[in-house]
Amino acid sequence: MAEPQVKVELAADLERARARLGRNLEALRHDLDVPTRLQRSFQDHKSAYVGGAAFLGMVLSKLPARSKKVYVERKGEKGSREAVKDVEKAGIWLVLLQFLFKTLRPAITSLVAKQVTAYVKSRGRTGS
Repeated sequence: MAEPQVKVELAADLERARARLGRNLEALRHDLDVPTRLQRSFQDHKSAYVGGAAFLGMVLSKLPARSKKVYVERKGEKGSREAVKDVEKAGIWLVLLQFLFKTLRPAITSLVAKQVTAYVKSRGRTGS
């Protein structure tokens, strides 16, 4: 006789837990809706946002300008032009290697994944 009563109580507890979970998820969804919260905040405090933006613009306009960099070429050094050419060549090779790596990355990833999978399977068979 007590078993049906226990089942009814458990069902009621489960229903209350589901309702509480639904409320918690709705509250979480509301808390994570940042764009809507920002829009509402801007509508409620428009003057503060505009004033803050104007103040920030004024502060940024008062910052000193960047100083001009002056490059001086050293004269009299032997091989300075050749060193610059070597650096240019190294830069070109670096750009080419970066392009090749970015292009071949999916193939390399696939190959490494297959090798790791094969290794793990072989270790699993020998360890059993």
